Amino acid sequence: MPTVGGIPLKYISLIVLAFQNSCLIIVMALAQGAGRKPFYSSTAVFINEIVKLIVCIAMTVHETIKDSGRFYPQDFLNNVFGGDAWKLAIPAMLYAVQNNLQYVASHALDPSTFQVTYQLKILTTALFSVLLLHRTLPALKWMALVMLTAGIALVSLEESNNRDTQRSNNSSPDSTSSALGALLEEQKNDALYKAGAASPSNERPEVFVGLFSVMIACILSGLAGVYFEKILKNTQGSIWLRNIQLSLFSLPFSLLAIYLKDGEGVTEQGFFAGYDMLVVTAIACQSAGGLIVAVVVKYADNILKSFATSISIVISAIASVALFGSKIGTIFLLGTSLVLGATYLYSLPDKPVVKYVDLGSQLDTFHAEEGRMGSPRQGSNDTLSTPTTSNSPSVRLDRIRGQA
Repeated sequence: MPTVGGIPLKYISLIVLAFQNSCLIIVMALAQGAGRKPFYSSTAVFINEIVKLIVCIAMTVHETIKDSGRFYPQDFLNNVFGGDAWKLAIPAMLYAVQNNLQYVASHALDPSTFQVTYQLKILTTALFSVLLLHRTLPALKWMALVMLTAGIALVSLEESNNRDTQRSNNSSPDSTSSALGALLEEQKNDALYKAGAASPSNERPEVFVGLFSVMIACILSGLAGVYFEKILKNTQGSIWLRNIQLSLFSLPFSLLAIYLKDGEGVTEQGFFAGYDMLVVTAIACQSAGGLIVAVVVKYADNILKSFATSISIVISAIASVALFGSKIGTIFLLGTSLVLGATYLYSLPDKPVVKYVDLGSQLDTFHAEEGRMGSPRQGSNDTLSTPTTSNSPSVRLDRIRGQA
C-alpha cells in the first residue's frame, strides 16, 4: 500500500476525510447563515461535478506526461469512453435516484424521523460489502456498526431539536442553529423541501411514502458506494480516470435535477444567484471531498469511510457550540459515546482462525494414494524417499504419525 512519510495512505486519507467533512459542515453553516441570500443547492452540485472533472483531467494529463513524456488527446478520449467506462454509469444513476428519493423522504417526513432513519445507510453499506466484495465481518464488528448507526442517529436527533428550537425563537427562515443542522439544511431544505414545509400538512405525502423512500435511498447509497469501490479496486483505471468517467455520467443527472427542482428560480434569478466567496469555498471544499472519498474507497473501504464521516459530524457539532451557540444535551453526549465506542470496537483486531488438521488421517490417505500409484519405496513401509535424487533425505512417517 502507498505510504506518505512512512504512514499508510489508507489512514492519512481517512484523517483528511474527517477533517474535510468537518470543514465543509462549518462552511455550509456560514454560507447559509441568517440574513444571507439563499443559493440553489442543485446548481452548486452541478458546479461541484464540473470542478472535480477539471481537476481529474488535469491530473490525468500530468501523470500521462510524467510517465510517457507525451500526451495524445485521442488516446485520452479512448481511455475515458472506451473499455469498461459504461460501468460508471451504474453508480451515477444510483446516486441520482438516491438523491431524488432523499428529497421525497424529507418532504414526507419530519426532519427528526428523516435524520434518524437515514443513518441506516451505514448498515446497508456493510451489508453490500459482504455481498459484493465478499468481506467477512465478525460479530464484534457488526455490533460496532449498529452502535455507530445508533450514535450518529442520536447526534442528528439532537441537532434537529436544536434547529427546531432556533426556528421557534427566530423568525428568519434562513437561520441555522448549528453546523450539522446547516449541512442537513443544504442537503434537504432546497426549494422543493421549503415549498413542502410552507404548504398545509394535509398536502404532504403519507408517512409510509417517506419511510419507503428513505429505506430505498439507504439501500441505493450502500449499493452505489460499494459498487464504485469494487470498480476502483478490481479494474486497471486510475482514480483520476474513474472520477472523470463518474463525473461525465453524473452531469446529465445534475442538469435534470436543476431543471426539475429549481428550473423556475434559476430562470428568473440566474444560475449563480446568491453566490459569494463563502459559497465558492463550500463548493471547493465539497469537490475536494469527492476526490478524497475516491482515495479512501481505493485504499481503505466504504465502512471506514462511514466511520470517518460520522466522527466528522461529531467534531463539527462540538465546534458549533463555540461558533453558533449550540447546546450539548444528554442525547448528544450519549450519541457521541456510542460513536467513540463503536470506533474503538471496530478498530480491535480480529481473532485469528485456528484450523486443526488430523495429520495422522492425512498420512494414511497419502499411503493409500502412494500404493495405488505404485510409487517406489525404500527402507521400511513407513519410509518415504525421493528416487530421483541420491542424496535426498528420507522422512520417517512413523515418527510423524507418533507425534500426531
